[in-house]
Amino acid sequence: MERLTEMNTKLLKTLTGAMMAGMIVSGQAFADYDKLLKTLQDKGTITAEEAAALKMPAIKPDNKWVQSMEIRGRVHVQGAFVDGENDADSGDWSTMELRRARLGARAEFAGKFRGHVEGNILPNEASLRSAYIQWRAHKPAYIKVGYDKPLSSLEENTSSSAILTVERSNLTNTLAAPGETVGIVLEGKQGPVFYGIGLYNDENDVRNTAGEPAKYLFNAQGGVELDLNDESALIAMITYLQSDDPEGNVGGDYEDVTIASLHYTLGDFDVRAEYMMGSAEGGDTDGFYIQPAYMLSEKLQAVARYESMSSDEAEGIRATSRYGRRTDFVGDADRGDDFSAIYVGMNYYISGNGNKLMVGLEFNELDNTEAGKYETTTLFTAWRTLF
Repeated sequence: MERLTEMNTKLLKTLTGAMMAGMIVSGQAFADYDKLLKTLQDKGTITAEEAAALKMPAIKPDNKWVQSMEIRGRVHVQGAFVDGENDADSGDWSTMELRRARLGARAEFAGKFRGHVEGNILPNEASLRSAYIQWRAHKPAYIKVGYDKPLSSLEENTSSSAILTVERSNLTNTLAAPGETVGIVLEGKQGPVFYGIGLYNDENDVRNTAGEPAKYLFNAQGGVELDLNDESALIAMITYLQSDDPEGNVGGDYEDVTIASLHYTLGDFDVRAEYMMGSAEGGDTDGFYIQPAYMLSEKLQAVARYESMSSDEAEGIRATSRYGRRTDFVGDADRGDDFSAIYVGMNYYISGNGNKLMVGLEFNELDNTEAGKYETTTLFTAWRTLF
């Protein structure tokens, strides 16, 4: 524990120093400037050579082996109020929190490799979020080795800065969020077809609740990404995750999870839908969500989501971690076997996903808990920045 604390302290100091560098050499202004140059080039106002000469480069280390380096990070602040009702009068709860604060660096080196490291720097907590090396010589077969989030659902693998709702669905958090771990991944794309195969293990030999060593998590993913015409596109994919350590540190609570995902865009309209099924010794849990969104103007977006989930196990589904299970409970009154939720919200893009405001309202219902039906109403607000 002391060693872990010392490592986290060193990581915090390193990331803080990197943040100071990032404030000087990086930021949303760089991205906006590069977009302007590209627009001018596309319109024929300047030539490609002139655009290249004017472009602001990433950090250029004094090292011929390293081609470029960039500082990356995000700060997400959000507040919420949740009101819960059940037979035990669960009550309400509110918060204002620093949801995420991450800082890292990415480098391209030796012409074929990418190195990436990112850490969480929340108050009183510093931890590693990802650290890997990826061989990128051939797009049909990239190889990544290190610590990162496994390939999973569409929603889970969409960046927290790019998701359209303040929080991911309870379905995704229940079935498709195995968490970061160490592994090797082969992934690539050829034309419209993409794939990924990963094998992960826990580097610290953490033992599960049965006292057995953590073993492995395997996943495979395949799909197509199609540009249907100038205004519409479609992504369809299937993902499979398997873990022989459902109660340990590798993988989630399910030995097998199968996910079918669809993402369709048509101009200002966007719709995403996923079906998931997880199997464990206690029975199966499955469900789906559908999430339509529409750009009302250049900066304002309306979004909605409906999700439904059921489990064979009497207490197989838990109330949402943010923020349904934060109110007072009696026993396992936050666990049931049937869940549904409706989310409606608005997103205002000050500067794309780099700077946006979000507000959302979600109605949840969890049936057959120890205190009857548990209903929650949650109001979310969020401000998210990305650099």
